[in-house]
Amino acid sequence: MKNILQILLCIFLLQFSIEPGLAETTVKPSKAEAQRQLKALKNKIKKARTNLQANKSRYSNAVNQLKNIEKEVAIASAKLVKVKRQLKAVSKKLDSLNSRKTALFKNKLRQQKALAQQLRAAYGTGNEEYLKLLLNQTDPVELGRMLTYFSYLNEARSKEITALSETLTALKKVSVEIDQQRARLDRLLQQRQKQVAILDKKQRQRKKIADNWQSKVVSSDSRLSSLLANEKELQSIIDAVREAIEVFMPGELLKGLGRLKRKLRWPVAGKIIRKYGSSRHSGNMRWHGVLISAREGKSVHAISSGRVVFSDWLRGYGLLLIIDHGEKYLTLYGHNQTLLKQVGDWVEPGEVISLVGNTGGQGKAALYFEMRHKNKPVNPAFWCR
Repeated sequence: MKNILQILLCIFLLQFSIEPGLAETTVKPSKAEAQRQLKALKNKIKKARTNLQANKSRYSNAVNQLKNIEKEVAIASAKLVKVKRQLKAVSKKLDSLNSRKTALFKNKLRQQKALAQQLRAAYGTGNEEYLKLLLNQTDPVELGRMLTYFSYLNEARSKEITALSETLTALKKVSVEIDQQRARLDRLLQQRQKQVAILDKKQRQRKKIADNWQSKVVSSDSRLSSLLANEKELQSIIDAVREAIEVFMPGELLKGLGRLKRKLRWPVAGKIIRKYGSSRHSGNMRWHGVLISAREGKSVHAISSGRVVFSDWLRGYGLLLIIDHGEKYLTLYGHNQTLLKQVGDWVEPGEVISLVGNTGGQGKAALYFEMRHKNKPVNPAFWCR
């Protein structure tokens, strides 16, 4: 029995001698190391993107024109979103200031009324009464009581005057700030009007270019060839992204989506007009994701937490955003009007990541949503409800 205990003790101590080395493989990287990994990830993806663009056979003049104008639309849209957000914040600030001004004005009226009552009381008593009390001194007790009364009255009056003065100062300050915020609101409204005009102009330019691009792939053979080229390019980007993740971000504490089947919400509310696995081109191709019809400019939400690993324009998918959820799960969001997240950004479930659009040469606004696990497309309907 003693020998067995000694053997168990040796095994226990041996485990402790091995454990530190084992723990080192799961230590969370330092901030500096995480930044280095992120920079390397961005450079890897940028290099892959550059290599694709260098292949002129994939990027005809029409495609380049479409890419450039859709990026310009995205910039204009992002600026408009920013102005709208600022307008909302200023309007909220103005509401708060106006409420503060109303409360201060009520305080001013109350304080003026209280001060007036005290002045009337002092006038009714009269200053000569105070002198008579001091000169007559007929009743020391009464004298003491009256002196205390006058002391309290003067003290209260002084406090009311001070409070009223402070209220008037605060009221003036709030009024000045309200004027400043109203001026800022007017400037933002002008900016919004300007950005709306710019976006409208860019959208019209985009439509002409998109129509021109569509006319070049109108034949069955050209369209199939274009779709195959689009898929090949997407696969090249995903391969580069997966390699970059495995090499540069191995320590990400992401748990994947396996445990979340039937528990996630769709990235945008709308009608699914193209189902996963349905025919895409005369039975020769299948949809690897779903196409969700939605109003242009509607918010697109991340279905789960993760790290943005791609955020750029891609042929056939327009403005595309890819999120890594860990355990080799990726989600793709395509045809966006604008992208609100960049490579390296961390996103939480439900966070707005983009706006619905029709980039990539689409005729109508819709979101392309795809899920991948171990580099293979999977049906999003198994995860989202």
